[in-house]
Amino acid sequence: MLTQGQKSFFDTFGYLVLREVFTKDEMGTIKRESEEIFQDGLGNRLDTGRIALQPFFERRPFLAGLVADDRIYSIGEDLLGSGFFLCGTEGNLHSGNTAWHGAGMWDESIKAVKIGLYTESLTASAGSLRVVPGSHRRGSPDLFESLRHSTPKDLTTSYGVQQPDIPCTVLDTEPGDLVVFTENILHSAFGGHEGRHQHAVSFIENPDTPSKEKDLRDFYASSKYSLRPSESYVKSENSRIRSLVSKNLELGFDVMEGV
Repeated sequence: MLTQGQKSFFDTFGYLVLREVFTKDEMGTIKRESEEIFQDGLGNRLDTGRIALQPFFERRPFLAGLVADDRIYSIGEDLLGSGFFLCGTEGNLHSGNTAWHGAGMWDESIKAVKIGLYTESLTASAGSLRVVPGSHRRGSPDLFESLRHSTPKDLTTSYGVQQPDIPCTVLDTEPGDLVVFTENILHSAFGGHEGRHQHAVSFIENPDTPSKEKDLRDFYASSKYSLRPSESYVKSENSRIRSLVSKNLELGFDVMEGV
């Protein structure tokens, strides 16, 4: 359970780092299952060289249960309130740099959190996540607009510095740590070897107004995987997992069969 201070920090700065959440043995299992999934030949290679797969956690037993694990579930509950539900799970094998981005899925009307975990030690020169604290709250004018849709092919910025030199907070992590952030925050990663594991669960708040529900439906229509629950989660014996996808079904979103 998060403290009031942690919740306030997240609301203000857009991220949290939670240390030593999972044990060494648990991280060994997570890495083994993740490697098995990619060894099955699954995932799409993107223009950046990154291999990405959604849904991901549902494909192996230990990973599948993490969405209902108190250590992850309570983060969604504490930051998003009752009725939060699953946006999706993802697995990534990173390659090269990840340029600054942070447009988010909508303009802050719906709260969402991504909970990321890494299977190896990461530092500034080895691909750790970087964030610009507070950049999830856009000003008018938005002084960060040029960074929100940047690409690795253009590391030069309009600020007179290269992307890796943008003032930021570097989130060095060890296996077992969790990084919690909103997609609206500016984030990036530079350096590191090819095939770095980064896997994540995304939760979203209950859309309690018509405008929020419209935004959610628009996002669903524009995406290929998000908000589409896996058949295994819909039919899960775990009541908490079923509850995490019940809103998706209520909204009439498609179920991903065979996963």
